[in-house]
Amino acid sequence: MVVKLFPFSELQKTLDKKHISPVDFFAKKFGTAYVVAVTRENCRGCEKQKPFFEKLSDKMKSKHGSRVEFFRVHTRFSPESKEETMQCLDTFQTVAFPTYIICVRNHLGKSRETYRAIEPPMSEIERNIKTGVDLAVWFESHRE
Repeated sequence: MVVKLFPFSELQKTLDKKHISPVDFFAKKFGTAYVVAVTRENCRGCEKQKPFFEKLSDKMKSKHGSRVEFFRVHTRFSPESKEETMQCLDTFQTVAFPTYIICVRNHLGKSRETYRAIEPPMSEIERNIKTGVDLAVWFESHRE
């Protein structure tokens, strides 16, 4: 499995300390597409899609190598305390789980999203990974 796991609580500390957005945290290098799954504990959709996302990461890593990196940001949830869940939704500017984001570093060195969706089919994510990789390679060759 090539999906790197980040507990949301740990990621949030880093984002707050460095005063950066999640996209800036993940999209660090030119020439790479970064695929991020934002998931929640006790989320049926997240659990259902997790093995498919892991399989997709293996497939895309073998196809694109270092041109693609996969991450999963996972937040805790309990009916008594929804604070971390709500903070995660706010940080990623989304409304539901699982949310998938693909981002790249553009030719000017800015981190940008190329794709975002809530619980899409893996085939849609795969198609958009190809687009993200193509863009990342183009941006790398045209960087200023």
